[in-house]
Amino acid sequence: MNILVIKHGSLGDLVLSFGAIKTLRENYPNSNIYLLTQSNYKQIFKNLPYVNEILVDNRISIFPSIKNILKKVKEKKIDLLIDLQNSNRTEIYNFFIKMFTKCKILSARKFSSFKYKQKKLGIQHITKNHQEQLKYLKINNYLQPDLNWMLKGNTKLSNKVIFIPGTSKSGEYKKWPSDKYAQVAKYLVGRNYEVYLTGSDLDLDTINEIIKLCPESKNKINESKIENFYQLCNSSELVITNDTGPAHIAGLTNKNVIWLANDNEISRSCYPLGNNLHKITASNVKNISVNIIINKIEQILK
Repeated sequence: MNILVIKHGSLGDLVLSFGAIKTLRENYPNSNIYLLTQSNYKQIFKNLPYVNEILVDNRISIFPSIKNILKKVKEKKIDLLIDLQNSNRTEIYNFFIKMFTKCKILSARKFSSFKYKQKKLGIQHITKNHQEQLKYLKINNYLQPDLNWMLKGNTKLSNKVIFIPGTSKSGEYKKWPSDKYAQVAKYLVGRNYEVYLTGSDLDLDTINEIIKLCPESKNKINESKIENFYQLCNSSELVITNDTGPAHIAGLTNKNVIWLANDNEISRSCYPLGNNLHKITASNVKNISVNIIINKIEQILK
């Protein structure tokens, strides 16, 4: 069987889908499984062990996208399409795939071959939706995602705490203030921890604001590329993070992660996974106090 999984969205959304993809590989060990996602993720997750190939859909204007996916479905001789995105766009894809191919479709949107009804955001974690979706294929042994395949050799634990103080351009409302991060950094430096400030070049202003207030903090942008980030987090004592994509990678290390977020439908359904995730939420994340975070740190780093 040839299976195509569709998953667009943010970095965190994609990482959360890896459990479903891993489950598919476990249940279809001899099938060809393809993942359709954005081109920026193809390089980052090129070693994803559960798929034969990552295919690209950059969600350009709709008719070229339809032409692109129909071509891929026919070239790869796809028998089953699993729509983990369940969006308005994939509903349109479903329509044309159903019209022009014999491919079966598992989707919560119209034109699916299976009548799956997805629960709304805020009711349960998105991976529970994935689990329920796969049950329509008589798959009941859902596996949690893991990223151990991203490790590169042995990991040496060190006395560092990783901060993820940035967000995407559209996620400014999800940022805990830089001056509060700086106060926590000063506290940790006082306890003889190294503070690593991670992110991309887009986060440089935020990182510089923290360093200005706590000069002992270290800019580690060059060491925090996503393909290396799992390794970096594995070597830390603690991660403190905004509600942003790399938090999902940090969570799957099972290290202690303090996750700061707005309390809303999205955060209730799409929080990072991991055995040591400490969720701290508020109606407005910017109002979370420094003392709350320091108290939580003292509980964790006894």
